[in-house]
Amino acid sequence: MKTKKLFLAALATLALAGCVSDDFIGEANLNTSQVTDDGAINFGFKVKNATRANHVGADAASLLNQKFYVVAFNGDPSTSMTQTFDNYLVQWTANTAGTTASNTSDWEYVGKTAPAWSGIAGNTQAIKYWDYSKSQYDFIAWSPGTASAVTTAPGAGEVQIAKPTAGSPYAPSYTLTGLRDDLAKCYIADMVTAYKADQATPQPKYQEEVKLTFRNLACKVRMAIYETVPGYSVKDVKFYIDDTTPISTGTDVTNGTLFTSGSSDADYFYTKGTYTVTFPTKGSANINETDYNKAHVAFSATAKDTKENFGALNLVGKEYMEANATNYLGRTLPQASYAGTEPYYKTMLPNETGTVLEMRVDYTLLATDGSAEEIKIHGAKAYVPLIYAQWKPNYAYTYIFKISDNTNGWTSTVTDDPQGLFPITFDAIVVDADEFKQSTITTVAYPSITTYQKGHNPAEGDAIIALNEYDKDNGHIFVQVMKDATLATDLNTAGISKLYTLTGKASYTEADVLDALNIQASVSGSTITGRNGVVLTEASITNNITAIPGVNGNDITVAAGTAAEFTPAAGTYAYVYDTQTYGGQKYTAQPAGWPTGYYDNAACTTPSSTFSAGTVYYQKQSSIAAYVELLTQPADWNTSDNVYYSDEACTTKITLSVYSLHKWVLDAEPGDWNATNNVYYTDDACTLPANTAFASGTYYKKVKCYRKYDVNNKIYAVKVIKVVD
Repeated sequence: MKTKKLFLAALATLALAGCVSDDFIGEANLNTSQVTDDGAINFGFKVKNATRANHVGADAASLLNQKFYVVAFNGDPSTSMTQTFDNYLVQWTANTAGTTASNTSDWEYVGKTAPAWSGIAGNTQAIKYWDYSKSQYDFIAWSPGTASAVTTAPGAGEVQIAKPTAGSPYAPSYTLTGLRDDLAKCYIADMVTAYKADQATPQPKYQEEVKLTFRNLACKVRMAIYETVPGYSVKDVKFYIDDTTPISTGTDVTNGTLFTSGSSDADYFYTKGTYTVTFPTKGSANINETDYNKAHVAFSATAKDTKENFGALNLVGKEYMEANATNYLGRTLPQASYAGTEPYYKTMLPNETGTVLEMRVDYTLLATDGSAEEIKIHGAKAYVPLIYAQWKPNYAYTYIFKISDNTNGWTSTVTDDPQGLFPITFDAIVVDADEFKQSTITTVAYPSITTYQKGHNPAEGDAIIALNEYDKDNGHIFVQVMKDATLATDLNTAGISKLYTLTGKASYTEADVLDALNIQASVSGSTITGRNGVVLTEASITNNITAIPGVNGNDITVAAGTAAEFTPAAGTYAYVYDTQTYGGQKYTAQPAGWPTGYYDNAACTTPSSTFSAGTVYYQKQSSIAAYVELLTQPADWNTSDNVYYSDEACTTKITLSVYSLHKWVLDAEPGDWNATNNVYYTDDACTLPANTAFASGTYYKKVKCYRKYDVNNKIYAVKVIKVVD
């Protein structure tokens, strides 16, 4: 009987896996492993077909430039581990599988020359065998790809390696140093642990093949912008490269740009430095953890930048009656204007610590009605919270920014002027002097709101998710708020962070919600009805969560008060963040009622006293009056405490029944009777004027009155969220 030779195969299989929305796609269906009659172990593999399958065989070898390096430790990690593979070179040669006992999948290490950083005597690599006196083997591997690996200070095209080591306590790690473009060529593998016996979940055992899964050290990042401003298209988007340039100076940068303003080591885009690769979650006690044996990277930068250019925006054509051009922003999420060239990703170096990403732009609104009206917006800003910018190797990140009618930019270059777009509304009153009255409504909010749902993708294959739509079946939606470059920490303070369901209209914009919040027709319990007919009904939201699920199965820890979550049903929601501050106005003359109700600070805690022309003052509440003519009793009519007034100043409430005002039985000619253009009608719809000489009888008269609306001058941040079945 032949004695079976038990040897450690030359890392016989290899697959390159991608994460999130990467482009590593392929298929493989190869043979399973077998043992030959002389005891040699042949290795093969079978990769399941999937939406994103793995690169294998020659495809994988090409990406790795036909080589990778491997280190292995064996023993008992609780006592000591011994190095067995000392930085071995493993090389690919097509159609050589099975030609030696150590080559079963075209990868060979026996007889190869070990690299300069290996400690092998003579640098000639020999075959390795399983040692059953050891309880486990840990395999660590990496590849420089098309870069050259060196042990000295690297130049262009080179990556410096400080070889994998494991001291006491057992914590294997290694470093890679170089320029961004060269580090981006490198691949790292999660650690693979082989055990002598079966474990709770499938792990390789001795004599079984050792499969290494590599992933690119770099990550991919892209950015896009779209707009939803009713009645306007957006053009001439210009990006700032910092948060300090005055809006009066402006910017000429047309390429999509993100920047950072922090000062810590992580608050940069890395361009050169050293990556340290570690494996913090290892050992049989952690075998069921999602982070088990995962490679983590930390970067120490020697060159960095505060800004990143993603390329020119891909723009679209006109919407309606604008100039016939192709220089407009996309108007829906699927039509968002990405920066760069398709598939728009830019190679970046990971930053697992993360930093706040900032975008600041000037742009021009062009009316779609053919009037050629233009409004220039200056210095509009948005912030991506740190937890969504913690970049991991081989992940693909997409940042989409939405310009809505709730913009926080200025329509002038004077920052003392109010921020935001101010819808112009009209209330026409015809009087003897042919005067017209016009009022404006302020809808201003400055915080940026980021929403997240695990598994949400704005474009999944052919299934395009429409504007602002999330899928209710994907589970919780998470919310974070950025106040300038700072994460809001008060979401768990009562009344600050609220969620509403929206009804009353077919569709909604952020400005619709702000108008309903600020100019309320009625409040009943947890329901707000706006003057514009939008109804906000408070919905359940949890504001004290401490974890957000990451795309890789691991929770992202967050401080209580910095994030909120809700479980969505199909419908439209509005997330509302109350800034606890109020919008101010600059007065050149002392306003009526001074100083009652006027404050010197945005929190409205410091009452005003002496008036100073040209100063911004704040009010918690004000009011507006709208002229109405009633033919029938409205639903909110209340004769004891009405919201309808007989005078424009809204000081005299109408407490009579509306019908007593609408229907008149006249026995004598009233003083305002006019036979040629009467205000009395013979029908209850008030369409047939009684333009004749007076005769006793029943007449109808429109109820002329005013509706008073209390204006809440608070500044809110709002995001409309649509959820589909």
